[in-house]
Amino acid sequence: MEKQAFNKPAEKWLLIEREDTHNYTAAENIPDEYLQLIMPYAGAYFYRDEDCDMLTQHIKVGEFSIFGHDIFARQYFILRPYTSQHILALHYMHDDTIHAMIDHMGPFRLSEKEVNLFSLHADFHTAALDVGQRITSFHINVKPAMLPALVAKFPALQPLTLESTEHLNGPVNKQPYQINYVGSLLLSKLLSCRYVGMQAECYLYRCCVDLYQNFAIQYAQSLREPAQLPDSQIALMHRVLEYIKTHIPERFTSKELAVRFNIPETLLRTAFEQVFATPADDFILQQRMITAYDLLLQTKSSLNSIAYRTGYRNRLALTVEFEKYYGYDPIAIRNAQ
Repeated sequence: MEKQAFNKPAEKWLLIEREDTHNYTAAENIPDEYLQLIMPYAGAYFYRDEDCDMLTQHIKVGEFSIFGHDIFARQYFILRPYTSQHILALHYMHDDTIHAMIDHMGPFRLSEKEVNLFSLHADFHTAALDVGQRITSFHINVKPAMLPALVAKFPALQPLTLESTEHLNGPVNKQPYQINYVGSLLLSKLLSCRYVGMQAECYLYRCCVDLYQNFAIQYAQSLREPAQLPDSQIALMHRVLEYIKTHIPERFTSKELAVRFNIPETLLRTAFEQVFATPADDFILQQRMITAYDLLLQTKSSLNSIAYRTGYRNRLALTVEFEKYYGYDPIAIRNAQ
C-alpha cells in the first residue's frame, strides 16, 4: 500500500515584543478592511500569504509597549509568538479561543473575554489556528526591571511584585480572569483613541496604568479568595457604576453615593471593588478625567466650562486633579500637536 504523504503545517512568526519602530508597513500596502482597524498613532505590520493574514499594531508609551493582533487563518497553521527578552504581557483575548503551548510550561487555553498576565522569557511559544479561524488579541508589555519604578509611582500595582517572575515562563495568575466591566471600558477607550503625538501618549499611558491596576486588584483578590457576593449586591453595584457614568457633572464621593443608595459606606466600597477591581472613588476620578480629556481635545470649551461639566468647582480644582492624574497641565495637552 502506498504511504500517504504528511504535509507539515506552515509555521508563522509573531513578534510580541520588538525594539525597532522603523520598519512599519506602508499604509498603501495594507488592505482597506484592515486599515480601518488601525489606531492613528499606531505603527502597523501587515503580512499576507496563502495561509493567513496577520496585522499587528504597535505603540510605545513610556514604560509600556502596546500590541494588537488581528489574525485570519486561510489554512491550518502554527503561530509562533516570540520575544527576544523577558517581558510581562498583560494579555486580553477579544475574539475566539485558541490553545497555546508555552515554552517549558505546556498547554494553556486563551479564551474569549479573558485576561491573563504572562511572564514570558526569550523563546518561541506556539498556538494552532484552524481554517477560517480569526483571532483578535491585545497585550500591554512592560519589562520586569521597570516594575519597581512603576509601583513607586502607582502603589496600586504593588501586588504584581509579590511573586518573583525571574524564572516563571507562563501566567502569573493561576486561573484566567474575566475582563470586568471597568477593564472593558478602559480597553474600549484605548482601542478607539484617535489622538496622535503627545496627546495620544499621555492618554494611552494612563489607560495602560489603569488596566494594569485593574488586573493587580483582581490578582490580589484571588490570593485572598473573598466570599462570593449575592446577586442582589452585584446588581446594585452595577446600578452604582451606571449612576457614576451618567452623573459626571455632579460632585459626590463614595460616602455620598452610599447615602443615595441607602447602603453602608463600607459595603459600597468593598462590594464595588470586588465586582469591578477598582475602588469606587478611583472609578469616579477615572471617569471625570477621561471625560475632561476628551472635552479638552474635542471641544473648544473653556477650562471653567469643562470643570463644571466634570464635577469640579473651577478650573483650578480641575487643573490640580488633571496634573496629578495625567502628569501634564491641561492647557499643555490642548496645545500639543
